[in-house]
Amino acid sequence: MKTNAIPVLVAAFASYAPLSLFAEDVIADEAGELMPAEHKLFSFNAFADVETAYICRGYIWDTRPYSAQFAAAEADLEKFGILEASVWTQSAMSDKGTSSRMGRYAYAEADYLLRYYYDIDIAEGWRLRNGVGRQWVTNPGYVGGRTLCDWQALQVLNTPWITPYWRLRVIRQPIEETFWCVGVKRSFEIIDKLTFTIDFFGDIGDRRHYKNLYGPKAGGRNYRGGLKDLTLVGRLDYAIVEHVDIFAFVGQFCLVSDDARDAVKGIHAPEARRDLTFGGVGVAVEF
Repeated sequence: MKTNAIPVLVAAFASYAPLSLFAEDVIADEAGELMPAEHKLFSFNAFADVETAYICRGYIWDTRPYSAQFAAAEADLEKFGILEASVWTQSAMSDKGTSSRMGRYAYAEADYLLRYYYDIDIAEGWRLRNGVGRQWVTNPGYVGGRTLCDWQALQVLNTPWITPYWRLRVIRQPIEETFWCVGVKRSFEIIDKLTFTIDFFGDIGDRRHYKNLYGPKAGGRNYRGGLKDLTLVGRLDYAIVEHVDIFAFVGQFCLVSDDARDAVKGIHAPEARRDLTFGGVGVAVEF
Protein backbone atom coordinates (compact mmCIF):
# COMPACT_ATOMS: atom_id res chain seq x y z
CA MET A 1 0.00 0.00 0.00
CA LYS A 2 1.24 3.41 -0.86
CA THR A 3 0.52 5.94 1.73
CA ASN A 4 1.28 9.16 3.06
CA ALA A 5 2.41 7.07 4.62
CA ILE A 6 2.72 5.80 4.74
CA PRO A 7 3.88 9.05 3.83
CA VAL A 8 2.56 6.64 4.66
CA LEU A 9 0.90 7.16 5.73
CA VAL A 10 6.47 8.29 6.48
CA ALA A 11 6.74 6.38 4.22
CA ALA A 12 7.89 4.34 4.93
CA PHE A 13 3.63 4.20 6.07
CA ALA A 14 7.01 3.71 5.54
CA SER A 15 10.89 3.75 4.92
CA TYR A 16 8.87 4.19 3.70
CA ALA A 17 4.70 2.95 2.33
CA PRO A 18 1.16 3.89 1.64
CA LEU A 19 4.26 3.95 2.18
CA SER A 20 5.86 2.22 0.74
CA LEU A 21 4.55 3.46 3.92
CA PHE A 22 6.76 1.14 6.01
CA ALA A 23 10.11 1.71 4.32
CA GLU A 24 10.15 5.46 3.71
CA ASP A 25 10.75 7.06 7.10
CA VAL A 26 12.36 4.38 9.30
CA ILE A 27 15.32 5.67 11.34
CA ALA A 28 18.34 3.43 11.85
CA ASP A 29 19.21 2.24 15.37
CA GLU A 30 22.11 3.79 17.21
CA ALA A 31 25.45 2.24 16.26
CA GLY A 32 27.09 0.01 18.88
CA GLU A 33 29.27 1.88 21.33
CA LEU A 34 31.95 -0.80 21.63
CA MET A 35 32.32 -1.48 17.92
CA PRO A 36 31.25 1.65 16.02
CA ALA A 37 30.06 0.81 12.53
CA GLU A 38 32.19 2.08 9.67
CA HIS A 39 30.58 5.06 8.01
CA LYS A 40 28.94 4.16 4.70
CA LEU A 41 28.71 7.04 2.24
CA PHE A 42 26.23 5.33 -0.08
CA SER A 43 23.49 2.83 0.74
CA PHE A 44 20.73 1.16 -1.26
CA ASN A 45 17.39 -0.39 -0.33
CA ALA A 46 14.59 -1.85 -2.39
CA PHE A 47 11.48 -4.00 -2.16
CA ALA A 48 8.99 -5.76 -4.39
CA ASP A 49 5.59 -6.91 -3.19
CA VAL A 50 2.09 -7.97 -4.15
CA GLU A 51 -0.83 -6.17 -2.51
CA THR A 52 -4.55 -6.80 -2.56
CA ALA A 53 -5.66 -3.22 -3.26
CA TYR A 54 -4.23 0.15 -4.23
CA ILE A 55 -4.88 2.90 -1.68
CA CYS A 56 -3.25 6.33 -2.08
CA ARG A 57 -3.95 9.78 -0.61
CA GLY A 58 -6.57 8.14 1.60
CA TYR A 59 -8.56 6.92 -1.40
CA ILE A 60 -9.19 3.41 -2.77
CA TRP A 61 -8.15 3.57 -6.42
CA ASP A 62 -8.41 -0.14 -7.22
CA THR A 63 -9.48 -3.27 -5.37
CA ARG A 64 -7.60 -5.69 -7.63
CA PRO A 65 -4.25 -7.17 -6.63
CA TYR A 66 -1.27 -5.22 -7.92
CA SER A 67 2.49 -5.45 -7.79
CA ALA A 68 4.77 -2.67 -6.59
CA GLN A 69 8.51 -2.10 -6.84
CA PHE A 70 10.56 0.44 -4.92
CA ALA A 71 14.24 1.37 -5.01
CA ALA A 72 16.13 4.12 -3.16
CA ALA A 73 19.73 5.28 -2.99
CA GLU A 74 21.06 7.42 -0.14
CA ALA A 75 24.19 9.49 0.31
CA ASP A 76 25.06 9.97 4.00
CA LEU A 77 26.94 13.26 4.27
CA GLU A 78 27.31 12.88 8.05
CA LYS A 79 27.00 16.31 9.68
CA PHE A 80 25.55 17.73 6.45
CA GLY A 81 22.58 15.34 6.40
CA ILE A 82 21.33 12.67 4.01
CA LEU A 83 20.30 12.90 0.36
CA GLU A 84 17.86 10.36 -1.03
CA ALA A 85 16.59 9.56 -4.54
CA SER A 86 13.87 6.94 -5.02
CA VAL A 87 11.40 5.52 -7.51
CA TRP A 88 8.17 3.59 -6.88
CA THR A 89 6.06 1.83 -9.54
CA GLN A 90 2.82 -0.13 -9.53
CA SER A 91 1.11 -2.40 -12.04
CA ALA A 92 -2.30 -4.05 -11.93
CA MET A 93 -2.05 -7.83 -12.03
CA SER A 94 -5.07 -8.21 -14.29
CA ASP A 95 -6.42 -6.31 -17.28
CA LYS A 96 -9.94 -7.10 -16.09
CA GLY A 97 -11.35 -6.04 -12.79
CA THR A 98 -12.76 -3.24 -10.78
CA SER A 99 -10.86 -0.09 -11.75
CA SER A 100 -12.91 2.39 -13.78
CA ARG A 101 -9.91 4.72 -14.15
CA MET A 102 -7.30 2.60 -15.88
CA GLY A 103 -6.47 2.61 -19.57
CA ARG A 104 -3.21 0.67 -19.14
CA TYR A 105 -2.25 -1.88 -16.54
CA ALA A 106 1.52 -2.48 -16.70
CA TYR A 107 3.43 0.31 -14.90
CA ALA A 108 0.23 2.29 -14.47
CA GLU A 109 2.00 4.67 -12.09
CA ALA A 110 5.60 5.69 -11.46
CA ASP A 111 6.63 8.14 -8.72
CA TYR A 112 10.01 9.85 -8.42
CA LEU A 113 11.24 11.49 -5.22
CA LEU A 114 14.22 13.61 -4.20
CA ARG A 115 14.53 14.25 -0.48
CA TYR A 116 16.92 15.74 2.07
CA TYR A 117 17.06 14.60 5.72
CA TYR A 118 18.73 16.07 8.75
CA ASP A 119 18.79 14.12 12.04
CA ILE A 120 19.01 15.71 15.48
CA ASP A 121 20.01 13.63 18.50
CA ILE A 122 17.85 14.89 21.37
CA ALA A 123 18.84 12.45 24.12
CA GLU A 124 20.02 8.88 24.46
CA GLY A 125 17.72 6.79 22.27
CA TRP A 126 15.84 9.87 21.04
CA ARG A 127 16.38 11.16 17.52
CA LEU A 128 14.35 13.61 15.44
CA ARG A 129 14.47 13.21 11.68
CA ASN A 130 13.55 16.27 9.60
CA GLY A 131 12.97 16.01 5.87
CA VAL A 132 11.98 18.06 2.84
CA GLY A 133 11.47 16.74 -0.66
CA ARG A 134 10.05 17.09 -4.13
CA GLN A 135 7.95 14.33 -5.71
CA TRP A 136 6.69 13.71 -9.24
CA VAL A 137 3.71 11.33 -9.45
CA THR A 138 3.19 10.12 -13.03
CA ASN A 139 0.05 8.22 -14.06
CA PRO A 140 0.53 6.92 -17.62
CA GLY A 141 -1.84 4.00 -17.05
CA TYR A 142 -4.83 6.04 -15.91
CA VAL A 143 -7.48 7.61 -18.10
CA GLY A 144 -6.50 11.25 -18.54
CA GLY A 145 -3.11 10.43 -17.01
CA ARG A 146 -1.26 13.43 -15.64
CA THR A 147 1.78 14.23 -13.53
CA LEU A 148 1.25 15.60 -10.02
CA CYS A 149 4.12 17.62 -8.56
CA ASP A 150 4.24 18.11 -4.81
CA TRP A 151 6.51 19.45 -2.10
CA GLN A 152 6.85 17.41 1.06
CA ALA A 153 7.93 18.07 4.62
CA LEU A 154 8.15 15.49 7.39
CA GLN A 155 9.32 14.81 10.91
CA VAL A 156 9.82 11.44 12.59
CA LEU A 157 10.62 11.19 16.31
CA ASN A 158 12.42 7.95 17.09
CA THR A 159 12.18 6.95 20.77
CA PRO A 160 12.78 3.69 22.65
CA TRP A 161 9.00 3.15 22.89
CA ILE A 162 7.03 4.62 20.00
CA THR A 163 7.71 6.54 16.80
CA PRO A 164 5.27 9.39 16.11
CA TYR A 165 5.49 11.07 12.71
CA TRP A 166 3.82 13.50 10.37
CA ARG A 167 4.16 14.31 6.68
CA LEU A 168 2.81 17.29 4.76
CA ARG A 169 2.23 17.22 0.99
CA VAL A 170 1.47 20.40 -0.94
CA ILE A 171 0.39 19.99 -4.57
CA ARG A 172 0.26 23.04 -6.81
CA GLN A 173 0.16 21.58 -10.33
CA PRO A 174 -1.90 20.54 -12.20
CA ILE A 175 -4.25 20.56 -9.18
CA GLU A 176 -4.05 22.42 -5.90
CA GLU A 177 -4.45 20.80 -2.51
CA THR A 178 -2.77 20.30 0.86
CA PHE A 179 -2.98 17.24 3.04
CA TRP A 180 -1.26 15.69 6.05
CA CYS A 181 -0.54 12.17 7.19
CA VAL A 182 -0.15 11.89 10.98
CA GLY A 183 0.60 8.62 12.74
CA VAL A 184 2.47 6.54 15.26
CA LYS A 185 4.24 3.19 14.96
CA ARG A 186 5.89 0.67 17.25
CA SER A 187 8.07 -2.37 16.52
CA PHE A 188 8.47 -5.48 18.67
CA GLU A 189 11.07 -8.22 18.32
CA ILE A 190 9.09 -11.45 18.68
CA ILE A 191 12.00 -13.86 18.28
CA ASP A 192 15.44 -13.57 16.74
CA LYS A 193 15.13 -12.14 13.21
CA LEU A 194 11.32 -11.80 13.44
CA THR A 195 9.85 -8.34 14.04
CA PHE A 196 6.25 -7.18 14.32
CA THR A 197 5.37 -3.53 13.57
CA ILE A 198 2.06 -1.84 14.20
CA ASP A 199 1.31 1.43 12.39
CA PHE A 200 -1.73 3.64 13.00
CA PHE A 201 -2.23 6.82 10.97
CA GLY A 202 -4.79 9.21 9.55
CA ASP A 203 -5.03 11.55 6.56
CA ILE A 204 -6.11 15.18 6.97
CA GLY A 205 -7.04 17.16 3.87
CA ASP A 206 -8.20 20.65 3.03
CA ARG A 207 -11.40 21.37 1.09
CA ARG A 208 -9.57 21.22 -2.24
CA HIS A 209 -8.24 17.76 -1.40
CA TYR A 210 -11.78 16.49 -0.84
CA LYS A 211 -13.06 18.10 -4.02
CA ASN A 212 -10.19 16.71 -6.15
CA LEU A 213 -10.93 13.19 -4.94
CA TYR A 214 -14.73 13.19 -4.84
CA GLY A 215 -15.82 15.98 -7.17
CA PRO A 216 -18.12 18.89 -6.25
CA LYS A 217 -20.23 18.35 -3.16
CA ALA A 218 -23.93 17.72 -3.71
CA GLY A 219 -26.09 20.81 -3.45
CA GLY A 220 -23.22 23.15 -4.34
CA ARG A 221 -21.98 23.32 -0.76
CA ASN A 222 -18.36 23.26 0.38
CA TYR A 223 -16.57 20.36 1.99
CA ARG A 224 -15.49 20.94 5.56
CA GLY A 225 -12.03 19.40 5.20
CA GLY A 226 -10.22 17.87 8.17
CA LEU A 227 -9.60 14.26 9.21
CA LYS A 228 -10.71 12.05 6.34
CA ASP A 229 -9.63 8.47 7.09
CA LEU A 230 -7.84 6.17 9.53
CA THR A 231 -5.71 3.11 8.79
CA LEU A 232 -4.33 0.41 11.09
CA VAL A 233 -1.60 -1.90 9.76
CA GLY A 234 0.23 -4.84 11.28
CA ARG A 235 3.39 -6.11 9.60
CA LEU A 236 5.76 -9.04 10.13
CA ASP A 237 9.39 -8.89 8.91
CA TYR A 238 11.72 -11.89 8.91
CA ALA A 239 15.44 -11.65 8.08
CA ILE A 240 16.07 -14.77 6.01
CA VAL A 241 19.72 -13.89 5.35
CA GLU A 242 21.88 -10.83 5.91
CA HIS A 243 20.50 -7.84 3.99
CA VAL A 244 17.36 -9.71 2.82
CA ASP A 245 13.96 -9.69 4.56
CA ILE A 246 10.60 -11.13 3.67
CA PHE A 247 7.48 -9.44 4.97
CA ALA A 248 3.71 -9.74 5.17
CA PHE A 249 1.12 -7.24 6.34
CA VAL A 250 -2.60 -6.80 6.83
CA GLY A 251 -4.47 -3.58 7.43
CA GLN A 252 -7.87 -1.95 7.77
CA PHE A 253 -8.78 1.29 5.99
CA CYS A 254 -11.82 3.29 7.07
CA LEU A 255 -13.26 6.64 6.00
CA VAL A 256 -14.30 8.55 9.11
CA SER A 257 -15.37 11.89 7.62
CA ASP A 258 -19.10 12.21 6.97
CA ASP A 259 -18.30 14.31 3.90
CA ALA A 260 -16.02 11.61 2.50
CA ARG A 261 -18.37 8.71 3.29
CA ASP A 262 -21.34 10.48 1.73
CA ALA A 263 -19.32 11.41 -1.35
CA VAL A 264 -18.01 7.87 -1.91
CA LYS A 265 -21.50 6.45 -1.45
CA GLY A 266 -22.61 8.60 -4.36
CA ILE A 267 -19.81 7.46 -6.71
CA HIS A 268 -21.05 4.71 -9.00
CA ALA A 269 -17.73 2.96 -9.65
CA PRO A 270 -16.70 -0.57 -8.66
CA GLU A 271 -13.75 0.61 -6.57
CA ALA A 272 -15.78 3.17 -4.60
CA ARG A 273 -15.52 1.75 -1.08
CA ARG A 274 -15.72 3.39 2.32
CA ASP A 275 -14.00 0.62 4.27
CA LEU A 276 -11.56 -2.05 3.13
CA THR A 277 -9.36 -4.79 4.58
CA PHE A 278 -6.14 -5.19 2.61
CA GLY A 279 -2.83 -7.02 2.82
CA GLY A 280 0.34 -7.99 1.00
CA VAL A 281 3.57 -9.98 0.92
CA GLY A 282 7.00 -9.10 -0.42
CA VAL A 283 10.77 -9.17 -0.16
CA ALA A 284 13.13 -6.31 0.78
CA VAL A 285 16.89 -5.87 0.43
CA GLU A 286 19.32 -3.36 1.90
CA PHE A 287 23.01 -2.80 1.26
